[in-house]
Amino acid sequence: MLLNSKKCPNCQAYYDPTLKQCPICHKGNELYGRRNVLNNVFFFHPIAQVGLFLGGFAYTGMLFLEVFTSFFLGSKDELLNQVLVLFFTYLLMFGGLMVIAMTTRRQSFLKRYTRSLDYIFGAAYTVALIGASLIIGFIVSQFYKGGDNTNQAAAESISKNYPILAGFILCFFGPVCEEFTYRVGLYSLLRRVNVYLAMTVTVIVFALIHFDFTAENTIGELWSLPSYITSGLILTLAYEHRGPACSMTAHMAYNTFAFIMILVG
Repeated sequence: MLLNSKKCPNCQAYYDPTLKQCPICHKGNELYGRRNVLNNVFFFHPIAQVGLFLGGFAYTGMLFLEVFTSFFLGSKDELLNQVLVLFFTYLLMFGGLMVIAMTTRRQSFLKRYTRSLDYIFGAAYTVALIGASLIIGFIVSQFYKGGDNTNQAAAESISKNYPILAGFILCFFGPVCEEFTYRVGLYSLLRRVNVYLAMTVTVIVFALIHFDFTAENTIGELWSLPSYITSGLILTLAYEHRGPACSMTAHMAYNTFAFIMILVG
């Protein structure tokens, strides 16, 4: 139903049924009050949601930005060069996603970050993420002793060698861009159709973007999937339950916890 335009009974104009009121005559949308999800999940214009997903999707926007930024960097330190490329890639991606977010339904979106309870729930979901990560990590360790997957190994390498840049990437730019891409973009778009479709596709895609299809140790990558699937599910539930401020808080806090563990480990 949310993919179909709603006809205003007052002025007969057609508009997005996720809006609280008709944008022409401002008559209230009776569907809005019937769907509690609209108080939490945020719906940009469908085209903007597609843009958010494609703009941040690892195999489109991110790879393009990596190639673009690599032309302007030439450090002799190969690892430093990779970190700088990653940093500026996320910086450009963050800027592009913010432009999309701030040019459609900006005021309504910004209001979602003024509810203090969302941040409290975000902290609770962080605890759930940490707990789930520890449990799954323990279970996997009983069956697989092959070490970290490519994504985790890269995070540890850049964190220990360039902690300041890594902190920005892992604790801020990374989680914010991923939440805009996979929750605010992909999930909200599919949520217009069906909650179960949205949940399933978003969790699977989120897990697969952390999977290195070119890695030599494919078994290690496969063993890492349960952790990413669980994390994606918890973050998506946080978004469904309390909206973008909650899921972003949980994602940033969890990544910060993991970052600190790498530094002190």
